[in-house]
Amino acid sequence: MRVLLIPMLALPLLATAPAAAQEKSGVERAATAPLRDTRIKDDKIPEILQLAASAPYSLKGITNCASISAEVRKLDTALGTDVDVPAKKKGEGSAIAAAAAGEAVKSIIPGLGLVRVVTGADKQQRRVEAAVYAGAVRRGYLKGIGLSRHCPLPAAPTRQAQLDTPEIVAPEAD
Repeated sequence: MRVLLIPMLALPLLATAPAAAQEKSGVERAATAPLRDTRIKDDKIPEILQLAASAPYSLKGITNCASISAEVRKLDTALGTDVDVPAKKKGEGSAIAAAAAGEAVKSIIPGLGLVRVVTGADKQQRRVEAAVYAGAVRRGYLKGIGLSRHCPLPAAPTRQAQLDTPEIVAPEAD
């Protein structure tokens, strides 16, 4: 009975997620959190990120600019666009809604931390986070190799990213 109760509590939140969205929105991720927390639905780690996690600095199979580009494109598919690509501005509304949905889910299920430990969801989340981190490291490494070999995009960072000056940006006032 309790196993059925948790997904049922998430159903009202699932209805708020946009069905036509290509990528999972923050609201949808928050709404499906109980399913991940109870391991009814696990995040699947893409193969390219599993490979990156096992050997982020490997050059096996990386022989030219075309092979670097192919690998970077696969990583972009799994991770989303890299930081050197100008971002599309998103409305703050979706971020606020995602945060609210996440907090609502946490308040609905008492003892969620314990549930995550017992089901192994916390361990799976750490695996996913480690794979994403390794994928980002690998993409940066490959772009550095591509830059040293004078490869074109996407095998190297954009020209603007190379010219940018590091600076500490003050947080925006709310």
